[in-house]
Amino acid sequence: MDVNDTLRIVIVGHVDHGKSTLIGRLFYDTGSLPEERYREIEKTCREQGREFEFAYLMDALEEEREHNITIDTAQTFFRTAKRPYVIIDAPGHKEFLKNMITGAAAADAAILLVDGAEGVQEQTRRHAYILSLLGLPQVTVAVNKLDLVGYRRERFREIEEEIRRFLGSVGIVPSYIVPLSAREGDNIATKSSRMPWYDGPTLLSALDSFSPAREATGLPLRFPVQDVYVWGGKRIYAGRVESGTVRPGDRVAFSPTGKFSLVSTVEKWNRPDCPQASAGECVGITLEDELFLERGEVMGARENVPAAAREVSASIFWLGNAPLRLNQRYVLKLATSESEVTLSAIPERINSSTLEIIERHADRVENLEVANVTFTLHRPMAVDTFEENQRLGRFVVAEDAFVAGGGIVREVWSDTVGAQARVIRLDVRLMTEPDGNFVDLSREAGPIEFDLSPGFLDRLEGGEKVAIRLRTADQLETLARLAFGHRMGFEFRREGEGGKVVLFRERPVRLPAAEETGPVI
Repeated sequence: MDVNDTLRIVIVGHVDHGKSTLIGRLFYDTGSLPEERYREIEKTCREQGREFEFAYLMDALEEEREHNITIDTAQTFFRTAKRPYVIIDAPGHKEFLKNMITGAAAADAAILLVDGAEGVQEQTRRHAYILSLLGLPQVTVAVNKLDLVGYRRERFREIEEEIRRFLGSVGIVPSYIVPLSAREGDNIATKSSRMPWYDGPTLLSALDSFSPAREATGLPLRFPVQDVYVWGGKRIYAGRVESGTVRPGDRVAFSPTGKFSLVSTVEKWNRPDCPQASAGECVGITLEDELFLERGEVMGARENVPAAAREVSASIFWLGNAPLRLNQRYVLKLATSESEVTLSAIPERINSSTLEIIERHADRVENLEVANVTFTLHRPMAVDTFEENQRLGRFVVAEDAFVAGGGIVREVWSDTVGAQARVIRLDVRLMTEPDGNFVDLSREAGPIEFDLSPGFLDRLEGGEKVAIRLRTADQLETLARLAFGHRMGFEFRREGEGGKVVLFRERPVRLPAAEETGPVI
């Protein structure tokens, strides 16, 4: 099997819409099913007094056979005349969404399966949204079980319109929508005579039209360092080329440290003189300079390296049993890097099935909800926005060493190593509303310091208070130091719009004259 030509497909959809049956049919129709495996399943069905079920080809665990559900992400292989495939069967039950995300994150393309009788269901919508978050642009919708509705064109059109409308709302344009029956083999490998009204490709033809993601052109070089080895007197930086191409002689730099050099060699095992390495290839790189780099550094062309992010805005799907909470610490993992982060803002909390906004400026995200969030990183990390480069724009979030969510980077804020903090003049930024004075920092990113004018302090001395709306936990820390150094009162409040600090001047308490001179005896 040629790894470079292999296409990885994930099959997702609502429970009982026929994923395992479809995969079994794909194996059977492509001649990829060993005869002994077929006989084994046929015997099992006969012993249970039921007809042969293609679904048993994937449901290999005894527990799955007893409960008739797929509980793990199974991978196996089949081949068409064009190329080999790795096909990933992902669970449909909402309890197994973590497994589904694991499978989809490793795929180049997806089949979204919809039951032609039941139509689009809750889990169909959730899986579709996850596909959009994971950035799988190659999606084929398979409308299955049309044998149950008499292969009616009208029913197919109803489902086609509904699924196109929902996919469009999450930014997915399906490449194909194929009517089929996995059980009967209609439109899987050959055109069905029972649906003459359909003039599109079969499912296998649709898959053959897709390209492995690694073939995408125009993306800049991204080489996350996985490990560093010293071998034969030279330092070898090992990893996988996620996008672009690297060749000896290339001028490269690393993020987040900013170190740079020239590529001396591109090496594979027993091949120390490769002319180049492209996306998807695992290689070792040697440099003209001996740089001390660690796992997590990302190499790019000297003029185009990923940002050294201090803060990221992201869309996230939350799967943790406990809510994702504002101001809590988590671990963000992206490519080979990881960093402790603080959840500093939740602008929108969203229902993952309806995509309706549940709450703005929330303080938590519940299990199976989607949200737009902001993370403040405790140390810089090499990050691209998802729009710029999908390979460095998707991440997972871990809590207590377990993956509890995943998403994509929408926006990145960074600062160069050694950069000075930006100075904010509070008197210039001060605004007055009917309910008091305030300074809005909710759109400020990166390190900041404050300039206090005498006029600003005079207003506090006169008894006024100033509310400061915050974006990040780092701003809270800076304001606490400011208040301490200028003898200000300091109150932190959590309100609907997010974090807020109220500053005021602590005024000395003066005792009555009699008490100042002591008691009269």
